[in-house]
This record gives sequence, C-alpha cells and structure tokens, in this order.
Amino acid sequence: MTEGLKLIVIELNKLLETDYNLISFDSLSPESLLQVLVDVFHAFGAIDKLDVRENDPEETNALVMEALRKVQYRPAEDIDDPGAFRRGMVRGEKKLIHPILRWMFEHRERVKKAAYLAKFLIPLDLPPEAMSMPELGSLWAQYLETMNDFKDAHRAYEQSVHEGTQTRELRNDISAIETEIENVKKRIERTQARLDKVPQQELLLEAANSLRIEKERQKELLQQIDEQKQGLNRANLMHERLQKDLHNAKMSVQGATPQNLMESIIEETQVLEFMVQQKLPQELNQRRSEVQTLQEVIDEPNISRGDLQDLQQKIDEMSREIQRLVEVRLAEYSTQNDTLGPFRQQAAMVARNKEAAAEQLDQMTKELREVERQLQDRQRQLQETVGEVILRGEDLKQFVNTLRAKSNVYKQQRAELAAVKAEVNDLTQTLENLKSQDPSLSTALSQMSDDEVSSLGLSGAGLDGVGDVVEGEGGRRSESPINGRGMTELARLVDGLQRAVGAARERVTPLSQQLRPLRERVIELKDEMDSKKQTYDALIATLNAESATMQTKITETERAIRKLEQEWQELQLEHERSQLLLEKANEEMSNTGSGERVSLKETLSQQILEQETAIKRLSEERTTLLASKTDRAQQLEMWTDLRKLFEVKIRCLHERKQRGPGGTLSVSRGGAETFTLQ
Repeated sequence: MTEGLKLIVIELNKLLETDYNLISFDSLSPESLLQVLVDVFHAFGAIDKLDVRENDPEETNALVMEALRKVQYRPAEDIDDPGAFRRGMVRGEKKLIHPILRWMFEHRERVKKAAYLAKFLIPLDLPPEAMSMPELGSLWAQYLETMNDFKDAHRAYEQSVHEGTQTRELRNDISAIETEIENVKKRIERTQARLDKVPQQELLLEAANSLRIEKERQKELLQQIDEQKQGLNRANLMHERLQKDLHNAKMSVQGATPQNLMESIIEETQVLEFMVQQKLPQELNQRRSEVQTLQEVIDEPNISRGDLQDLQQKIDEMSREIQRLVEVRLAEYSTQNDTLGPFRQQAAMVARNKEAAAEQLDQMTKELREVERQLQDRQRQLQETVGEVILRGEDLKQFVNTLRAKSNVYKQQRAELAAVKAEVNDLTQTLENLKSQDPSLSTALSQMSDDEVSSLGLSGAGLDGVGDVVEGEGGRRSESPINGRGMTELARLVDGLQRAVGAARERVTPLSQQLRPLRERVIELKDEMDSKKQTYDALIATLNAESATMQTKITETERAIRKLEQEWQELQLEHERSQLLLEKANEEMSNTGSGERVSLKETLSQQILEQETAIKRLSEERTTLLASKTDRAQQLEMWTDLRKLFEVKIRCLHERKQRGPGGTLSVSRGGAETFTLQ
C-alpha cells in the first residue's frame, strides 16, 4: 500500500507540477482528492477543466463516471455494488480514488490512447425524437461514416508504426548476425591455421569429439542420477508423512466410543438444525429487506441536498417519538406488578446469548473456511515452486540440516578454490619475475607455444590454458635456472602440470555443479523469507495498532456504560423515593379530615426535628472534646513517661540478675523498693 501511494505522489508531482509528499497527500480532504482526480483526467485529455467546489456534485459525478468509461477503467472485483461505488466517488473516498490514480499512472500510454480515441469514437447522445428529422438523420449517417473512416485510418497508422518498428528490429538483427558471422569466420581461420601445424589432426579431432560426446553423456547420466535421487527422497518424505498421518489418525480414534461419536453427531445436528431453521431464515429475510431497500433507493430519482435535509429531520422526529414511546412503556412496566417480567428478561437474555453464539459460530466458520482456502493456495504455490512434496515439522528440520551441511561443504571447497587461485597468482608473479630476469625464457616459451604446445592443448584444455599452465610451472621451478634445459623436459613438466590441473578441475566441476542449484535455492529461500518477514512485521504492526485503538475505544465505552448505569440506578432510586413520597402524599390528601393517622407533613417535620437535635448534640460533644484535647494530651504524655520509666527499671533488674548474686531487690505493693545484700 505504501509503494502504491509513493508511486501516485511521484507521478502526480511530475504530471501536475505539485509538491505533495506522502503525509500531505494522504491527509487531503475528500473534496480536494476528488479535485486531484479531475485534474489528472484533464491532464490525460479525458475531461474538461472544472472546479469541484463550484460545480454540482451530481454533475461532477456524471463527468467522472464518463471519464472512467473513456479510459476503460474497471473497479476491483470486491466492489460489486455500482450504487455504492457512485456514492463513494461523490464522497471522495480514498479507497476508491487511490486505486484509480495508481492504475492510470501504471497504464499511462494506454490511458492516453483510450482518452484520445474516446473523443472520436464515442457517439453523441441524441434523443430518439431527433433521429426522426431528415436533416439530422443524414447528418447522423455521415457522422457514423466519418467515424468508420477514422477507425480505418487509425488502424492503418498503428499497423504502419508496428511494421516500422519490426523493420528496424530486423535490420538490427541482420547487422548483428553479419557481424557475428564475420567474427566466426575469423575465429575459424585462426583455428585452422593453428591446426595445420599439428600432426595427425584427424585422429586428434576424432578423439576430442569422442571425449566431448562422452562428457555430455556423463553429464546427462549424472543429471538423471540426481533426478532419481531427488525423486527417491521425495517418495521417502511422502511415505514418512503418510505414516505420521496414519499414526495420528489412529491415535485420534483410539479413545473414541460409539456413544461419544453419537453425542458429538447429535450436538452437531442440533447446531445445524438451529442454523437452518432459525439463523439462516433470519439472515435471508434481512438480506431480502436490504435488497428491497436498495431497489427502492435505486428506483427513486436523484436526491438533492434539500431532500437529504428533509429526510434527516424526519429521522430526528421519529427518533424522538421512539424515545418517548420507550419511556412511556418503561413507566407502565414500573407502575404495574408484572410477575412474568423476570422470566421475560431471562428468556430475552437466553435468546440474545443464543443468537450471539450463532453469530460467533457463523463468523468462526467463515474464518475457518477462509483460512483453509488460504492454506490451500499457499500449499499450491509452494508445490509449484518447490515440487510435489511439502516439508513440515521434522522433515523440514532434516532438510535444513542437510542444506546446512552442504553449505559447510561448499564453504570449505570455496576456501580451497581460493587457496588454489592464490597459489596460481603467486606462480604467475614468479614467472613474470623470471622473465624479467632472463629474457631468453620468454623466447623459449614463445617458440614452444608456436611449435609444440599446440599439440598438447588439443586434449581439452585449449592453447590459453596451456599457456597458463606453462607459466605456473615456470613459477613453480623458479629456484633453478632454465637456460640449460631442453624443450623436451619443459614439455614433460608442462604435460604433468596440465594433467594435475585437469584432474583438479574434474574433481571440482561436479562439486560446483551440485552447489550451484543449492546456492540459487538458498538465495530464493532467503528472499522469500525476507519478503514474508516484512509482510508479517507490517501486518503485526497494523494489528497491534488497530488492537490498541479498539482496546482504548472499548475501555472508554465500558467506562461510559458503567457511569451511565450508575447514574441510571441513582435516578431510579430517586424516582422510587419520589414515587413513594408522592403516593403517601396522595393518600394523605385523600384521607384529609379523618384524623385517624398522622399526616406525612407532621411525620417529616418530626424526623427533621430529631435530626436537628442529633446534629446539635453531636456539635456539643465535638466542642467538649476539642476543649479537653489539651488536658488529654498532657495526660497521655505523663502516662507515656511513666511507662518508659518502668521499662528502664525492668531492664536494669534483668541486667543485675545477669551479672550474678550481690543482693536481692524486692518491690512492695506500695511502690517501695528494698535491696538485701547476700
């Protein structure tokens, strides 16, 4: 989504010469966004210049729809309601305008061509009454004939442009082929000149051809062996997976009994019966009512702003009337003694819980089907990408471990190859140093390359490879001078080194062939993992943000609901108290003059007097307590000091007892202390 928005902003700034960025463009108002769409249509030539703010919304919507028809735009597959699409375009919704802009910028040339052709190929909209006039009829026939001529001319123009492009391409191809033919001829001549100097050419060519054929056959056999091994591995993995599935199936039915199966089937049947007999008919009736409402909306003429205001006023009046009726009904229920009210409430609660459970079951079923469909799509894509076998669990771990082991082998062999290359570079440098020190060495090597080395190079390595080998051998034997040695010994050394290099190359070639597909597979898996991880991180971030927003909204709503319930309970209690007082007042008014009971006014006056007396008494007690606060604090302080004194004496007594005998301390009841020495 961000990439599409970035594309829209970049192309829009280029086309309209604006300076939008992602934030400013995404924060445009619906009216401004619709104006941007109209400006883009005008830039492509599909609509005339107009101002959305000054033009009528219905007229603007008609012009935009006509422009979409000119550029041959098709809405997304999930948009199946044309009326909703038109209303969304009038409101300037982002989810509709952003895909249109992205599609137009991605198909720029196609949109330009469609807008250009629409000016000449879309016929005029004439009423049927006008066609009955002879003059207009002849002009209409001439107009259609001119339109057909334009079609033929444009088709011929397109064909000529296409043929011109093909002609240029063919000329370029012919020039490239001629150049390649000349290069091949020169290479053949050089090769033929080299072969003329080699004795027994035919035998060597036959041997080289046979060697090439055998190598190709060996390569095919190795490829077949690899395919057979891969097929065997896939078959083994599939067999193991099927064995695990069979084991899981046996374990799942191990503890099952006919009674348990029958209970589960009965429960599932009851749920399905409820869905078929109650839930689905309700949803069907609801869909039918929605379809009928939409049909009525479609059949009605276009609604203006005044009609919308009238409908809003009617809706407000109906809402107030419904609120008044609800309050009246609640008041009637509160005054009557409804013994079945709790049972009705419980039945309504059970019905709501049942309906909620059915809704949840339906939603979970839809989600399960969607997840199964996505799983099948992913499995099919993975099967097309990887092969017939899809690895899971332990098989995937085993495959990863095998891949890791092969990767370690590849790294080790790559290190060995790097060491060999480093050694070759060292030998080459040594040979260059020897050539600079002894010019005769270069002359001897050049003469050998012209006469003898060409015969040695026909075994499969080529003249260039032999030259490198000669240089390597020369570097390897840098410790001893070569001036006194003959060409025969040098040829023998070169031949031995060539065989060693050929053996090393044959040993490395199959390993590199095995590592190449593994390396490509590792790169593909890494890219796929990175893309999936990015998608997963973006989805998690979006879900976390939406979850936090929804949680905040839920918390605020619950807090508001609790507050409203508390206020409602308080109002209900206040209403009940007021109702009780009103009933007592009515009874008192009806019994006025009888003198048999004390009036409500007298009762309330008596209660008020008692409360005032209690308040006055409590005030006097508070004053008394405040007046005696200082005395009580002093008394508390004295008692605290006395307690500390006794604690000190007791601690001293314990300390004397611990020090040993020296006397006896006796305390009488009056507080006198006597110490008797022993």
